[in-house]
Amino acid sequence: MLSIYLHRPLLTLLALGFVSGVPFLLTLSTLSFWLAEQHVSTSIIGLFMLASFPYSIKFLWSPFLEIIPIPYLTQKFGQRKSWGLLAQTGVMLSILALAFSDPGNNLLLSGFWAFLVSFFAATQDIITDSYRIDLLKDKFSGAGAAMESVGFRIGMLASGAGTLYLADFFNWPAAYCLTALAGLIGVFTLLSIEESDSSLSSSERVRGSKDGTNPFYTFYSTYSNSWRHLLKKPYFLYLIAFIFCFKMADTVLNSMSVPFLVELGFTKIECANISKFFGITMMVSGGLIGGVLIHQLGMNQTIVMCATLQALSCLMFMIQAQVGHVISVLVITIGVESFCSGLSSTAFIAYLSKFCKTPFSASHFTLLYSLGSLSRVIISTGSGLFADTYGWMSLFGVSSLFSIFLLYFLIKIRKISHFSTTSLASGE
Repeated sequence: MLSIYLHRPLLTLLALGFVSGVPFLLTLSTLSFWLAEQHVSTSIIGLFMLASFPYSIKFLWSPFLEIIPIPYLTQKFGQRKSWGLLAQTGVMLSILALAFSDPGNNLLLSGFWAFLVSFFAATQDIITDSYRIDLLKDKFSGAGAAMESVGFRIGMLASGAGTLYLADFFNWPAAYCLTALAGLIGVFTLLSIEESDSSLSSSERVRGSKDGTNPFYTFYSTYSNSWRHLLKKPYFLYLIAFIFCFKMADTVLNSMSVPFLVELGFTKIECANISKFFGITMMVSGGLIGGVLIHQLGMNQTIVMCATLQALSCLMFMIQAQVGHVISVLVITIGVESFCSGLSSTAFIAYLSKFCKTPFSASHFTLLYSLGSLSRVIISTGSGLFADTYGWMSLFGVSSLFSIFLLYFLIKIRKISHFSTTSLASGE
């Protein structure tokens, strides 16, 4: 069953996911460690987290990558590949600039380069998701989502633990420079990909036309059409509700697990050994198995399975709250939660990809995934207050109930989308 991951496009997505994950922590926890060693105040380090803001708003410029060609590069490599090469080059150069920015003495300049790292990395993510949606057939959509997710987590591990090891052995500038070289994997991978012909035709792209057509009007009409194509779907509001419900249990358990375990008396070492090392292993396993399940059982059955496992994860945390500081139970709790999180992440990405249609697949997926990120922020903000007011048992219990609403919205989306497809086929 796992042999599906030997499909060449899936190995390509593993490499692209890796280079997308590398810059992610270089502007977050890894950079925070560097700033702390430079005796930068905690409040300033907190403000540096704003450097990752492009990841949350990347849907605003995703249509640009499908509309606007790059002189010479687009003609030579194709629309997506040219933007991917530009973004990957921008990531490497901005990481190198950040390496020599001396954050201990020039915080503003370091913040600027960190922001550029996030901007180019977010642009790179758009290209990767676009390739995954358009190049893989439906039966490989789950496996593609799994490979991209696994590659991303390996990249995060490289830029998290790996860069810290390099900084300890050499120094921070050298560590960042060596980490930047990982971007060459992305360059060679992009060059090896055959450009898809599903993107916008040259006549639909914005260019200085000689026939008198206003290029700004062409851009506006194409940009607005990229959103209208998705927003006008009759199931769109149900899809938003589905995204919120699907992210509920996963977000609550991810954001509240640490304060919950600390309150139960678990030590840093216990949390690190079980939550991090064992948890990450189970998460990667869940992601890979999620791709296999989608391939074997289909998307809808896998999503239903994820909803059931999310409720089970919440139940395990309720059991943990009852038994207290028991290591053996914690292993089961973290194992179930991490496995479910990995499986759900793969299913979530693959499911959203179903609603992304060419030639605007990058714009559609980026918008839907950004709604998931917004849901995560909203849920994380309110879950702590809910736990303080009503207790851990109530928080985990209510979170598990959202699986019921999830199934309801899933059924509504399936019925409406099926009706729309049938009506279109019959000419109604």
